Amino acid sequence: MKLTYEGRYEYLKKVYASWLGKVIGVQLGSPVENWTSRQIEEKYPDEEGYLVDYGVYAADDDINGPLFFVRSLLDHKEVSAEMIGNTMLNYLQEYRGFFWWGGIGVSTEHTAYENLKNGIKAPLSGSIEKNGQAIAEQIGGQIFSDCWGYVAGYDPERAKKLAAMASSVTHDRCGIEGGIFVAVAITLAMQKDEIREVIDGALEYLDKDLEYYQVAKDIIRFYENNKDDWKKCLKYIQENYGYDRYPGVCHIIPNSALMIMAMCYGEGDFSKTLVMLNRSGWDTDCNCGNVGSILGALVGLEGIEERWIRPLNDLINASSAIGCLNIQYLSQSAKLFTKLAYQLEGIEIEDFPLFVLPYAGKGIRCRDGRIFVKDEKLVVESKDIYTYAYYLAGDLYDARYDPQFSPIVEAGDQIRIVLEKGENKSFISYVKDCEGKEYARQVMSNDSGEIFIDIPQKTNLTINRIGLKAEHPYAIRDIKIIRTPELNFDFRNYPLDHYGPRYGGDFMNNIRGFVEHSGNWTIEKGLLGHGQEHALISSGTYGSSYRRIRVTFIPLEGEEFWLVFNMKGYLDRCCIGLYREFLVLKRVDETGEKLLAAWPARWLRGKVHRLAIERKDGKLKIALNGQNFEYEDMKLRDLFGFALGEEGRCRIVTMKLSQ
Repeated sequence: MKLTYEGRYEYLKKVYASWLGKVIGVQLGSPVENWTSRQIEEKYPDEEGYLVDYGVYAADDDINGPLFFVRSLLDHKEVSAEMIGNTMLNYLQEYRGFFWWGGIGVSTEHTAYENLKNGIKAPLSGSIEKNGQAIAEQIGGQIFSDCWGYVAGYDPERAKKLAAMASSVTHDRCGIEGGIFVAVAITLAMQKDEIREVIDGALEYLDKDLEYYQVAKDIIRFYENNKDDWKKCLKYIQENYGYDRYPGVCHIIPNSALMIMAMCYGEGDFSKTLVMLNRSGWDTDCNCGNVGSILGALVGLEGIEERWIRPLNDLINASSAIGCLNIQYLSQSAKLFTKLAYQLEGIEIEDFPLFVLPYAGKGIRCRDGRIFVKDEKLVVESKDIYTYAYYLAGDLYDARYDPQFSPIVEAGDQIRIVLEKGENKSFISYVKDCEGKEYARQVMSNDSGEIFIDIPQKTNLTINRIGLKAEHPYAIRDIKIIRTPELNFDFRNYPLDHYGPRYGGDFMNNIRGFVEHSGNWTIEKGLLGHGQEHALISSGTYGSSYRRIRVTFIPLEGEEFWLVFNMKGYLDRCCIGLYREFLVLKRVDETGEKLLAAWPARWLRGKVHRLAIERKDGKLKIALNGQNFEYEDMKLRDLFGFALGEEGRCRIVTMKLSQ
């Protein structure tokens, strides 16, 4: 099969089903991750669905990887292992969130990240030569590779190439083979009818001299001779390919053996396969996620029971360095994967309608009645619906992977909702801030079926929820955010959000709406930052723009204090600030730092400084403590924040961003 323009909706639905399968598998397996099959049997002897009711599932490494590594295709004209490594540096926080940061020489991803940070480029960053075989053959190269199957566009060779490059950033040998297997299997599953065709076909793309291939073939042989008893096969795997036979924390071979077993004995039945695999133990969320993705591609939406899909509510959250990307939707990311597949094929396609996919509810919830997707509309038969613009601790199930969020709707923005055209209808719109205060007003739909919700402007305002109340049924065709933010921060009295226990055993306290990339940040008479090597904290949303940014701050220790703006990631930002005896404007990208301008400037540690940048009269106007400077015109947009240099310590007092 080949991608065609006419087949774009069909391909989108295949990707969507596969991605749903991935997320279902991860959430099914998460509560018993690293349990043995005996422990699972004792605790959940009869359970054949989700083991817990998550409400809102916060984040997981298995989901983070596909969501963000694939962005290398957005950010680079030519993708390579080195570029995917740069993508990792661009979107990850340093030593928090996203991965399990279990230590260099213990956690494969932690080890590879440290290599990348220190200038060791991929694929050497993940190689046996650099890290040793035990580290290089853990499971991570496999669990993050689903996305390369989604964007391969029916082409298994493309899936293999992309997955091999991506897996090599962190892994080697069997660690790469697992990534190839998953990506190729997804691509084949979109085109085949039987799971054995998928397994056998995907294995043909692997190195037959490596253990990954050999173990898979061994499990298939065992299945052929013992088709009536999957638990007999499980025992065989435990005795011959158990964790006790492989080094490291989570080796790929034991888990890949379980995946092959479940797919063989599950015989293409989505629910049967995932429940069996989850009962088998070990790395349950990773295994069920990968197999769920393969099975979703094979059986399509029709083959996945609604009991798995509806609890997801189209939400998919993450824990990257970009807070506005940490609140996403399954349907939204499926559309991105599809557009990237067509981009690689050289075919341009238009944006898909918002509600083109079933279950694509954009995280909208109802307090009564029901809501559902039909005919590319969200049908509302409820008097009160709402969605989250930002998560407080009580909104989330847990904080295992350090979720930090920036609000996806900000003070001063406007939300445009397009309804089915018809007679004018009355609604009560409301927004609720993180302190529980509700701002409500009556709105009427106009002749075009549009209503507008204005987000109020207030110092330190962060919106938690947005909702609509109505006494009549209606249907929503589209929702857009008109980004005109007016942000005013007073950090002297700024809130922390207490999200609960982290993997390391301590507690997670977030500075509301901000994401800490590096260093230590807290509220102490202002936003107080400190970094041994460096420090960076950011907020904001992609697509926002400003005319003026003003900040007051007190430099305390060190020689570098930066206002960050025009930021899309750690390796994509502008900075203006104090550096030794200068006011410096610089650009940071994948090649390093580029000096744009420098002016001699007076400043003193321990004193309040006022820095402002403004687009005016075709110039970037800059003011520091009454000293005025100019630079060529430059847009002020996207994310903003603060950065410090080596041994830097600084207190940010206030900040204002305006149109």
